[in-house]
Amino acid sequence: MIFFTPTGGSGDDKKNTYCTEQRGTIIVDEEGSVTIPCNFTYPQQKDKRVEVRVYWRRGGIERCGDGDFIYNHTGGYIHPNYTGRISLVGNPEKDQTATIRISNLRRSDRPMFCCRIHIHEGSRIIEQWQNRPGTFIQFRDEFSVEQTDVVPAFIGEDITIPCLVRYIDSSTIEDVTWTVGSSDLCVDNNKSVTWTAENKTKVVERWSIGNFPKDLSLRITGVTSEDEKQYCCKVRRKNNLREKNTVSSIHGTEVVVAGKPNTSNVKVTQPQTTSPDRNGSATINCSFTSQSDTDLLQIGVFWRVGHPWGVYAYHPLMEMVNSSYRGRTELRGLADLRINGTIDTDDTTYYCFVMLKSCVKNKTYSTIQNGSGTKLKVKDAGSHDQPDGSTGLYIMVAVVPLVIILCAVIIIFILKKRGVICQKSSRRKDNKHLTSDIALEAQNPSGNVQMPRASSSAPPPPPPKEDSAGILYAHLNMTNLQQKTNSRMKESKPDSDSQVLYSAVKPTRAHQEIYSTVNG
Repeated sequence: MIFFTPTGGSGDDKKNTYCTEQRGTIIVDEEGSVTIPCNFTYPQQKDKRVEVRVYWRRGGIERCGDGDFIYNHTGGYIHPNYTGRISLVGNPEKDQTATIRISNLRRSDRPMFCCRIHIHEGSRIIEQWQNRPGTFIQFRDEFSVEQTDVVPAFIGEDITIPCLVRYIDSSTIEDVTWTVGSSDLCVDNNKSVTWTAENKTKVVERWSIGNFPKDLSLRITGVTSEDEKQYCCKVRRKNNLREKNTVSSIHGTEVVVAGKPNTSNVKVTQPQTTSPDRNGSATINCSFTSQSDTDLLQIGVFWRVGHPWGVYAYHPLMEMVNSSYRGRTELRGLADLRINGTIDTDDTTYYCFVMLKSCVKNKTYSTIQNGSGTKLKVKDAGSHDQPDGSTGLYIMVAVVPLVIILCAVIIIFILKKRGVICQKSSRRKDNKHLTSDIALEAQNPSGNVQMPRASSSAPPPPPPKEDSAGILYAHLNMTNLQQKTNSRMKESKPDSDSQVLYSAVKPTRAHQEIYSTVNG
């Protein structure tokens, strides 16, 4: 499980706060590198200057015990098998971390590593202690089991504790045994239950397993405070003389009940709502404060979806994450949840869980508290950037009539400028256009439309019909116009240079030509 390095102890004078904490199992690749974390606490005294010395041991399968020292950063000692491949990460006195990094991993570099801390005052050793469970190094292509360090739970919740079997076909599994106890070391816990293919569906008290042999996870129904223990998985496969047949966790999974009354000194804060950012991903903030006077060893963060005991949107063990979020979530900063590529189904509430592991009387003590939840508004955020179908329809219905009206006004203005549409010459301010919908009787009293005079010669045939797209065209009767002009010139000369032109307009509903005067 991934934890974050604490910033130090409380600074008060305290006794019996000598603790270390390491990660349980790390899967590695041959010739790769591994970082093995180790956090520690000790009483910091203001009136004394002490020196912190860090040591690392390599142990057997179950514990380090008095195994060989492989590293001492103060004395500058490195075991010959690790020369040039091991280094210290961080500052032990400032950060209270003894984390090391080993590169170019070999098969002989396993299986267990334990950190050891010495506190010196001058040449005198004040205290020395060592992590018991250590960190187990497991190469990826070897038969092994893997568990998560912590599973948070609520009273009454049904939980699943995973047991992941690596590098064998599940059909070769003979049985699985789950043990429970209070010790960090699985070998110290005695109560156990075993399942095989013959009794794979049995329920012991509130215990059962998933689906033997494919899923060996332990199921506990109706969690109680008595279930806050360590759970270890051991798997045995069918007889194989060439390789080992049984593998087990070194230190198992701790079940921690969330929201207990004695954890009220831990407060987790979340915003009520949030929305995705511009690139379609979302970051949900989570912060916490602790008023505990104990020394902080580790911080663990989990995120659950829909309900405080819903599925996991984020868990340090990838297999614990719900399939719809797997590969899309990560932690940002200390506890913020990052969801990449948000989708509509992400529109729900997310709950932040913070686990604090502290040192109390030389023993580790874990508490978990959750926030009140943050609503991620994916759909509302998307509506600001991209309207849905109904919104687009409303916009089209509202805009199209405006566009049509604007186009009509522009066309009418152009036609008036070109003299295609006839205007009234009376003093009335309103202009009417000659269209087929205007009755002849309504046009005659205005004086602008007159009945044509009889003519001895028939007018020339009209030009071919044009597609006017709804626009009325006026055709000039040049023969009648010439006759009328010659007749008037014989009678008298006009008072001014202006002349009167007659245009013949033939509306679609009229059966005769209509003449309108155009001053020119």
